[in-house]
Amino acid sequence: MKKTSKARTLVSLGPIVVAASWSLIALCWWLNREWFIFTEHAFSDFGKTGKACCPWLYNYGLIVLGTLMTLYGVGLAISVKEKLEAIGASHIALAGVFLALIGLFPAGTRHHVFVSTWFFAQSYIGLLLFLSSTSRRHKASKYTLAIILASIPIGLILEATIGWPSAATLEAYGAIIISIGVITTTQYTKRTYSTSAKNHLH
Repeated sequence: MKKTSKARTLVSLGPIVVAASWSLIALCWWLNREWFIFTEHAFSDFGKTGKACCPWLYNYGLIVLGTLMTLYGVGLAISVKEKLEAIGASHIALAGVFLALIGLFPAGTRHHVFVSTWFFAQSYIGLLLFLSSTSRRHKASKYTLAIILASIPIGLILEATIGWPSAATLEAYGAIIISIGVITTTQYTKRTYSTSAKNHLH
């Protein structure tokens, strides 16, 4: 029971990470509203020393959020029984590591592009693997899986035709997809807990 309780607590971090991430972006945007233009800049500019107001806020915020996302992925891995779901959860946990690394290697540093790219890549891989398994038993997972699958060619088509106006617009696009995926995986896992609890009582 202790293991189940801890896993449930970790899984509950998913929506918290989503809400806190958007809150951090909104706060940093407001603090840098005099110069930040959504269609010209990148969200990572909030953490660039010498340019942004309070870059430490964005960078330390990402480190905290990355840690929480890693714990969320661990909670998912502990909670599920299917191998594919566990592999997906492991990728989500690894995505949290890369999110924290974005804070350690902010815009303008050598490894920034690499860790930023791999945060999104690991998030997508993890969610696709997890949802491809749960979609057989969970309607919301099926819809979210379709959204994530469709988002990849749509993003590539937009890049090839009109082009993304800024890094921030592309980052926001990816972050919205990831947010939907995290909320769905949390919903599925909590539903699994409820079903297991009912079966246990009966």
